[in-house]
Parts: sequence; structure tokens; C-alpha cells
Amino acid sequence: MKKKWLKIAALVAALIMIAGLCWFANALVGNPVSKWLAARTAEKHLEEVYGDTDFEIERIGFNFKDTDYYAHIMSPSSEDSSFSLRIDMLGNLKLDTYESRVLYGGNTQNRLYMEYRALVDEVLEAPDYPFTSFIAYGDLKVGFRAPDVEQGVPYWPESYVILDKVELDKQYDIRELAKTAGYLVIYVEDDVVTVERAAEVLLELKEVFDRRNVPFYAIDFVLEYPRKEEGGTIKEGRVNVEGFLRSDIYEEGLAERVRMADEELNAYYAEQDRITKELAEQMEAQENE
Repeated sequence: MKKKWLKIAALVAALIMIAGLCWFANALVGNPVSKWLAARTAEKHLEEVYGDTDFEIERIGFNFKDTDYYAHIMSPSSEDSSFSLRIDMLGNLKLDTYESRVLYGGNTQNRLYMEYRALVDEVLEAPDYPFTSFIAYGDLKVGFRAPDVEQGVPYWPESYVILDKVELDKQYDIRELAKTAGYLVIYVEDDVVTVERAAEVLLELKEVFDRRNVPFYAIDFVLEYPRKEEGGTIKEGRVNVEGFLRSDIYEEGLAERVRMADEELNAYYAEQDRITKELAEQMEAQENE
């Protein structure tokens, strides 16, 4: 009798272990039944909503963070016409990103951004790039107003250039757009960190990009001491400006303009730190009441 109960207990433990492993695997990689349901829901949705298009399912993936499936939809005739459907494990459609990715121009915006970034990378990765930069990239701040849509149009910061409507797959003149929407983010390491040296570096950066015909409208620029190897700390001291206009990068009075921009930015950061500290103190006081 005792052996029988031991066998039963071992079987129950094994079943519990198997159930636990199945639950863990389901949460991590999903399961075949739910994936089939997601595929069926995606196919039905495409047929009902986008039946007059050439949209097709590229792949279906599982996201363990939200335990939902994502059907990635693409068009073989349009590089800007891709989006995703979010579907839960029971096959219920939770989200269709067509409007944000296609209608509102999210894909087109990302394509233009990547084209500009590639132009900037060519400059930064060239053998004759004269500086050591820990962070350096280009950003194209362009947004689109959705055609014939009154509500739901995304909010764009003032720094963005807003084009009237989305033209899917249109080949825009990236260099022309960059004259009013191109932003550089460049950190330069140097043994000398002064506003005078920062002015010199900005002038040289402008010359480097002009020489390769890569326009930009403004730059976020940091001049700092070289980083030490193996995670060592950087020597204190930096010159930091944000949104510094290309049109303001000329030799006469440049060091003073850099100084003023650096001081204004430091004052802004100090004010934000003060506000954050006050809010933290107020929250702590409320919790202690």
C-alpha cells in the first residue's frame, strides 16, 4: 500500500511539474493553439477590412512581455505600407496599427529618418572624421498631417517640420528636408574642454558636413574629456549646447554664443532638478502625514 501511494505521489508531482513547465513555456514562447487562433483572426481581419489591398501576413510573433501575438502585415507593392495586429491568446483582436504606421505616416517618417541617419553615418564613420565621438548620430525631425482626417492626428513638437500629407513611397529629397529638419547629436572627447575649444570644434564639424554635402539645421553638442577605459569616470567639466543653429556657427563671436547657450542649458537643468526635488519632498511629506 505504501509503495502504491508513493507511486501516486510521484505521478502527481510529475504532472504538477509538467503543468508548471507548460505554463512557463506558454508565458515565454506562447503555444501552437493560440498562434493558430491569432493567424485565423489576422486573416479574417485582412479580408474584412483590407480586402481590396494586397496586404499579406509576413509573420506572426509572440511577445512574452504582454503575452500577446503580433501579426506583422506588409504589402509587396509598397515599402511604406506595413503595420501590425495585436491579438490575445484567445484570438481576440486588440489593436490595429494601420492608422499610425501607414495613414499618419509613421513608416514614411521612419524611412526618411533612416535615410538621413545613413547620410550622417557616412560622415561620422569616414576615415578622415577628425574627432573621437562616444555618441554621434543624425535625426530628421519630420512629421506628417494625415490626409482628410480631422481627429487623431499625432502631436508634433515645435521643432518638427510638418508636411501637409503623407505620400506613401515618395522619394523625398533628404538633403533638402535636412536644411530645415536635420538635427545632429554629437559628443566629442577632447583633452581641452573650454567654450573656445567648443567653438573651434563646431566650426570644424560644420566644415566636415558641408564638404560632404550633408546639411543640418541644428546640433546638440557636447564637448567633454576623454572617457577612461574599463568603466572609469570622466574628468569633470563639459560644454553642452542643445538646438544650436547651424546658422549661428560662424567664427565672429561664436565662443560667446556657445558660452551663453551652455549657461542657459545649465540653468534649465538646475531648475528642472529643483522642481523634481520639490515634488519628491512634497510626496514624501504627504506619505508621512
